[in-house]
Amino acid sequence: MKALIYCRVSSERQVTEGSGLTSQEQRCRQYAENKQYNVSKVFADEGVSGGLFDRPAMLQLIDYLDTHAYEQFVIIFDDLARFARDLQVHLKLKTELVSRGATLESPNFKFEDSPEGEFIENVLASKAQLDRHQNKRQVIQKMKARAESGFWPFCLPPGLKNHRDPLRGKVSSPDEPIASIFKSAIEGYRDRILLTQLDVVDYIQEQYKLKGISRAISLHGVQRLLTEILYTGYIEYPHWGITRRKGAHQGFITIETHDEVLKILNDRTKPKVRRDTNPEFPLRGLILCQDCKKPMTASFNTSRNGQRYPNYFCKTNGCPLQNKIIHRKDLEDKFVAILHTAKLDKSTKNLAIEVLTDVWSQQQAQMIDAQTAHERVKRELLGEIDSVTTRIKKTKNESLVPVYEEELIKLQKQKEDLNTQHIPSNFTQEQFGTATRKVIDTLENPVGMWQTEDLNDRLTVFFMHFDQKLVYDRELGFGTATLGQSVSIIRSLGSEKISSVETESNELSSRTISLNISTGVVNQYCHLFCGRLTG
Repeated sequence: MKALIYCRVSSERQVTEGSGLTSQEQRCRQYAENKQYNVSKVFADEGVSGGLFDRPAMLQLIDYLDTHAYEQFVIIFDDLARFARDLQVHLKLKTELVSRGATLESPNFKFEDSPEGEFIENVLASKAQLDRHQNKRQVIQKMKARAESGFWPFCLPPGLKNHRDPLRGKVSSPDEPIASIFKSAIEGYRDRILLTQLDVVDYIQEQYKLKGISRAISLHGVQRLLTEILYTGYIEYPHWGITRRKGAHQGFITIETHDEVLKILNDRTKPKVRRDTNPEFPLRGLILCQDCKKPMTASFNTSRNGQRYPNYFCKTNGCPLQNKIIHRKDLEDKFVAILHTAKLDKSTKNLAIEVLTDVWSQQQAQMIDAQTAHERVKRELLGEIDSVTTRIKKTKNESLVPVYEEELIKLQKQKEDLNTQHIPSNFTQEQFGTATRKVIDTLENPVGMWQTEDLNDRLTVFFMHFDQKLVYDRELGFGTATLGQSVSIIRSLGSEKISSVETESNELSSRTISLNISTGVVNQYCHLFCGRLTG
């Protein structure tokens, strides 16, 4: 008689650390030898739950029976729990195998074709199901308790790794150099140095290449990266009622950075990069239907003679303009016409560079002052903590100890609050110059960048020039599309020059110009453009 052996373990740990599959196979082979069966093939499911019917090795076994339909096989498995740990799955698997002429046997259980035997088999299968549910409940309870204590009980995202602490068990910490790459990418997105999620993908890929890291990151991976709270040293898991709390692990970005990134991602006024953005249709999802004000989609339509035509159209159910096409060339030509009116003249460009450099220099001085003040306060706090600690050690009056301890607790709380404050980092003159040229060149020649047909360049042009998605009217086109606030600030520098010229010379120093610009304009510039220019 020919035999097939089936083995299964439910966790990856049993695969890598244990000998579950090997010992199961050995017992089944010994059983087959005692029965004088010839083992034709062994099927093993690694790290697969017994509560599932669709298991890779089990499906291969069934397929093997189908391809050897004229042969008789005994299927041997070590225990009923290895076969299945769910009553319905057990019965379904048994039906599938027996209907193909196979016989089930196990060293630990004798199958009997009788009402009593069937009853015992069902009871044991139900017991295996009960054990599985109880084990699952116990595991969840332990994982939940660990999460409530600040330890992340699930698999870690890239950028973090586990190490074993002798007292606390597994504790995660930054995995370098990936953690540093992610940190700069997240902060770059926060500061709007990296304008789109596609920019983040490109930046990380470039850093991987420089560091010799042979891996890749997808757009979906970047979306997870930008929303991952574990990178802050905090944890939360609403599904179990675990609210945001300080974790036991070390993060590599601040919680303020995380919240700022979430704010950017959730800002509905900013056009988002669609997951399915197609270079053939760069404005898909960024242009709104004139009637329902919903984003339009785009695709190629095929005529009867097989020719393909690219079109934009609204697909919103119930919209009067649903599926009414707009030829791609008509729509994108009108968009380019807007860009022609938006470009900076050279005089405004040069003036903008001078003024923005001056504003940046002032900001750098303010950053240095803020960092110096932060360090001074921190040193003073540490000195006070040391002083109170010394007083506690030296005092002989026990009644003063609680007073000193209360004061020490307050000082420690101030220290923790100080450590969580986000102090902006200084950027180099080279970084500022590179980013400034990129931004100004984009504003000076948006049409040229658009015509490169590079998707990233085109999205950068759109996001830099418009704060909102644009409504397209079939008769009026884009109408009087309003440029974004950030572009308007840069363009306003030229008008400020004109209004502020009261001397005989038309050439004012950058210092004079920057002082003549209203405080409101400078503050708006700092808020909207500093991140782009100082990256």
